[in-house]
Amino acid sequence: MDENQSSGAYGTSSDALFDSLAAPLLVLSPDGTILAADEARLHAAGIVLRYAIGKNFFTLFQKDSDHSSDIELRSLKASLERVLHSKSVDKMPAQRYPAPNAAGQVVERWWQAVNTPLLDADGRLVFIVHHAQDVTELMEMRGTAEAQAEIERNYRTIIEQLRVADRALRESEDRLRFFRELEDRLFGSAHAADVMRTATAMLGTRLGASRCAYADVDEDGDRFWIRNDYTAPGIESSSGAYRLDLFGARAASDMREGRALVLVDVGAELTPLAGRDGFQAIGIAAIICCPLIKNGQLAAMMAVHQDTPRVWTDAEIALVKEAAERCWAHVERVGAEARLRDSEERLRLAVDHADIGFWDVDVVNDALIWPARTKAMFGIFPHVPVTMQDFYDGLHPDDREKTTAAFAAAADAARRSLYDVEYRTIGKEDGVVRWLAAKGRGVFDHEGRCLRVTGTVVEISARKAAEEALRELNATLEARVTTAIAEREEAQAALRQSQKMEAMGQLTGGVAHDFNNLLTPIVGSLDMLQRKSVGSERDQRLIAAAVQSAERAKVLVQRLLAFARRQPLQSIPVDIAKLVTSMGELVSSTTGPQVRVIVDAKPDLPHAKADPNQLEMAILNLSVNARDAMPHGGTLRISACAERIRPGHRSGLRTGHYICVSVADTGMGMDEATLARAVEPFFSTKGVGKGTGLGLSMVHGLVSQLGGGITIESRPGLGTNVELWLPQTQIFDQAHETSRERASFAAHGTVLLVDDEELVRMSTAAMLGELGYAVIEAASGEEAAQILAEGEQVDLLVTDHLMPGISGTELALSMRSSRPGLRVLLVSGYADIAGVDPSVPRLAKPFRKDELAQAIAGVAG
Repeated sequence: MDENQSSGAYGTSSDALFDSLAAPLLVLSPDGTILAADEARLHAAGIVLRYAIGKNFFTLFQKDSDHSSDIELRSLKASLERVLHSKSVDKMPAQRYPAPNAAGQVVERWWQAVNTPLLDADGRLVFIVHHAQDVTELMEMRGTAEAQAEIERNYRTIIEQLRVADRALRESEDRLRFFRELEDRLFGSAHAADVMRTATAMLGTRLGASRCAYADVDEDGDRFWIRNDYTAPGIESSSGAYRLDLFGARAASDMREGRALVLVDVGAELTPLAGRDGFQAIGIAAIICCPLIKNGQLAAMMAVHQDTPRVWTDAEIALVKEAAERCWAHVERVGAEARLRDSEERLRLAVDHADIGFWDVDVVNDALIWPARTKAMFGIFPHVPVTMQDFYDGLHPDDREKTTAAFAAAADAARRSLYDVEYRTIGKEDGVVRWLAAKGRGVFDHEGRCLRVTGTVVEISARKAAEEALRELNATLEARVTTAIAEREEAQAALRQSQKMEAMGQLTGGVAHDFNNLLTPIVGSLDMLQRKSVGSERDQRLIAAAVQSAERAKVLVQRLLAFARRQPLQSIPVDIAKLVTSMGELVSSTTGPQVRVIVDAKPDLPHAKADPNQLEMAILNLSVNARDAMPHGGTLRISACAERIRPGHRSGLRTGHYICVSVADTGMGMDEATLARAVEPFFSTKGVGKGTGLGLSMVHGLVSQLGGGITIESRPGLGTNVELWLPQTQIFDQAHETSRERASFAAHGTVLLVDDEELVRMSTAAMLGELGYAVIEAASGEEAAQILAEGEQVDLLVTDHLMPGISGTELALSMRSSRPGLRVLLVSGYADIAGVDPSVPRLAKPFRKDELAQAIAGVAG
């Protein structure tokens, strides 16, 4: 222990030492420095206590006492030297010492002194206790036995008192070491649970207690929780929840009023009504319990338990009290630190989310503090140190003057302005220009000197960009409004055109439906007459011509349905050469004499996967577009060829064999911008009212559904070439032969025929009769339902789809539930049958006998 530690220890424990002695004393360091003193001893020498502490004993007495003698001082020095060398007690002989009395007169007094060494744990001399006693009265009786005996008794008393003083001093020093260690370990704790775990373990171990516990008290002041407790080997933990009132009125009163509860024998001091059972239930025979009162309420308790009766000393009680106070102080500390960490974390998160940086300028030392976020705003890496020069160098030249002036005004004691400025920076490492907004204030001392200027900074580059964009928008507002109005009018015109096309489609679909109903008996009857070879050869030619006209009318209706988009996509093998050739004739009749139409398709081309009706409409749409692109005439070429597509082809299609259908013109062509939007819905170059903008988009959708693609090549003044790429497919005649064979099979059974059109019903019934079926006719769905409800045995239901009342679809669905085995064939002149199960077989009007037979065979199969 060094001198500073020694001085500190005695400064803390001198009261305990002086209280243990009746005679005056001085505490000296080995070199004679006065560390502590009894005021009576100094007063007897005429010295004031506050001037003596820290002074050398010999220097002080030589300087401040006019009555000291060299002999006495030499005697004292010799005694102290003996103590230093022998480290044992040295008794000095009685000596005269002149001293002032109460009246201020100098009188001669006799003093008897003992110098006692105090050693540390390692045997080193730490202090010398100079213990003196006034023996003037005894010396006046020198020579008598009583005087000598009294002197011996005084010696023995002094020695005993020194032993008591030494014991008190050592206990005090040991107590201080315990609390130093406790403080060191508690300062290393970051959580309240760690504080209490450490404190209870150290306190319980030092006192040799059975248990040491800490408890939190609920707001009601009664229920408490023991969360951390130390237990000696073989002792159970007391952790758990308890009620204070179960431990008796005395314990509850002491705790709630802030008094320590000390019991040496619970069984003897308490009765069952006074809480004895509560203590004994958890093995407590003796206890010291200290309360923590916070804001006038009991908040926590710390206790030491013994499982046997124990007489607690005053020192032990004081130790528990002080340990509890220190622990609670550390609990408050870690709680405050935790709250501070939470607050700092919330602040950090808020700052991170707000993208705020801090800055702090030490004006006195010309130092700058920037965190990583602020450095980033100046394009500086986080690890790079910064100075005020980095701040000035990072300012944009156009903003440097105003920013520097604003900072100077904030640091000026006379103005003390708010530093509020927006400026640009040029990144030191990345060269990026950023807009920043900074705010701050100066910090001044009591003399008005600026010590620091500190504040926050946030990047506002996005806001500045938005403001610039807003200014540009405001500058072009009128033009944009005009453009928006024009675009809206164009969109409204396109919408009206689309609505007209939709209405036209609905009208066309309705007309096609009625036309199919008219064609059905015509086609059926002519087919029957042709197969029966009725009339003369001339009559047969007329019938054949009528059949051909009816077939052309059928194709026309299909095209109308395709135009009206009322016919679903039917992907089948199509003879492209034949289709393109036939379309060439149609296109030639619509383009006029100024446009030369060329058709180029080899007859031996493989078939392609397509819907013939939809493909015809696509070619027709492309031909009309080509014609419109050549107002002064030109050449329109419709061609088809087979081609194998390899990886990297301009169409972007998978490798395979395709048929390419091309529609090319020598018209105006399109620039790159127009070409990029050519397949967008409602995009048209023909002007309002002259086009729908749906042609190319519909064609694109068609070929995509078929597994193909579209490519467009066009240049202004050189024309346009649109290529449709369709997958090749194989057609098997065997399948047609099989269908014909199935159609020629003999038929039998009863068919319920339902159609609201009498002529359709009549011609269909005749076909069914020729096929060998017995036919029951019904003019409506209701009539058919009645027939079936009466128990009529029917093998097949052939019904029209669209009829007044119950539709054919509804009739078919109801029959499926009531007669699960009944086969159903739907017949309709309107291909778009919403809500019909795709698994229900269907036959489109008009049809011939062999088509009807084939459809029935499919149902029967």
